[in-house]
Amino acid sequence: MRYRPLGVSGMSVSAVSLALNDTEGRNRPADWRDLIYAALENGVNAFEVVGRHPSIAGGLVQALQTVERRLVFVAWRLGASLSHTGALVRDFSPKGLTYAVDSVLARTDLEYLDAVILDDPRSDELTPNALAALKDSRAAGKARMLGVAGEDEAIDAYIASGAFDLLATPFNLASGWKQRLRLKAAVERNMGVIGYDHHPHALQDVRAAAPRPSFWRGRPKPLAGAGTYAFLEATPGWTSEALCLAYALTEPCLATVQIAADRPERVESLAQVAERDLPAGVGAQIEMARFGPSAPDRSRAAHGARRA
Repeated sequence: MRYRPLGVSGMSVSAVSLALNDTEGRNRPADWRDLIYAALENGVNAFEVVGRHPSIAGGLVQALQTVERRLVFVAWRLGASLSHTGALVRDFSPKGLTYAVDSVLARTDLEYLDAVILDDPRSDELTPNALAALKDSRAAGKARMLGVAGEDEAIDAYIASGAFDLLATPFNLASGWKQRLRLKAAVERNMGVIGYDHHPHALQDVRAAAPRPSFWRGRPKPLAGAGTYAFLEATPGWTSEALCLAYALTEPCLATVQIAADRPERVESLAQVAERDLPAGVGAQIEMARFGPSAPDRSRAAHGARRA
């Protein structure tokens, strides 16, 4: 595993990090403990709790009992929760955010969170008082960094405000100039940047257009599939997702690229991508596909798979 500096925080995080999101079939703390163990064994030291199932926190506590706290980066996504009826509730109020931070620390005995990250707040959802409450939590040592996650225009305003230490935003091989400029704007403000959705839905249904023999000359067409994303399914020794992850890892603005996994073996497979370089010629194929006539819809590719 390779490690990178997280903004100006002084921390180094693994190039591949793990998002702990609600996953069907993982309802016991032991399920999450095993997944986190697999990540730790493969050099992953950065985690973000995105899901809301209580077993995630339980599994995280069990897994980190044998790890020195300062060696692990733990972030928590705030702003959306489940009511007693199971309905999704968005709460960016000062009281709600303060309670969420205190509740997490009480449930996990983590002493502190390395970061709290607001879940895609709209421009009118985060008031000055709510931001002040978060800063109070940071000043009290409950959260070392404040972050914001999202991809719409409100995120640009939050970056420009200078109030946040971290940005979490989608980035993949189909990201356009707007997404790339957003990364640079965050880095210029000394923010650490976390990338996610490296393998968006728009690219998951790509099927290889493998070169076929020509009936005229009996030879393959060497340019078959050029200008498309067919190479994602036709590069020997690589899966589509591994290629997408390897490409995201080449972006110098990203401190870490977040993966989501439901099995330990999947964590191991994706973590190993950090040690690999893109195959020769793939970079050129990516650029041809990005600007080719068959490029996927930019909005779909940039948005990717929205996390619950």
